[in-house]
Amino acid sequence: MTEVVDTDYSYAEDDELVAQFLEWTDTAVKDMRGILDGMPDKAGPKEASVQQVYDLTHNIKGMGSSFEFNLLTNVGASLCKYLKQMPDDQQASKRVLEGHVRTFEVVLQHKIKGSGGAQGEAILQRLENIIDEEAST
Repeated sequence: MTEVVDTDYSYAEDDELVAQFLEWTDTAVKDMRGILDGMPDKAGPKEASVQQVYDLTHNIKGMGSSFEFNLLTNVGASLCKYLKQMPDDQQASKRVLEGHVRTFEVVLQHKIKGSGGAQGEAILQRLENIIDEEAST
């Protein structure tokens, strides 16, 4: 997977903005966790719960690299791509959504900046593998 890096706009040096970003992102991820906890194993891409997860993820994806949280951006890009390319008659896998949300939680918990190095690349590969596995079931 190609790493998404936004070098044009970085707010990473502004501690107050970074704190606001982390607080907002933490709330968004908790909202996603609540949505997932109430979801069935499969849900249609047009269902409100899936759309809410997409919208929250899209915002995280868009802001992550601006604060040098590129792994958040890359994980968000992976999930957005998965949901955006899904045909209307296909069901979104809760396992795929869960893997991405859990990754968001870990990145926030450990405040992992940048791409996460080799571990970040391994995480992205694992998420891609989960998407492929779920597509074949």
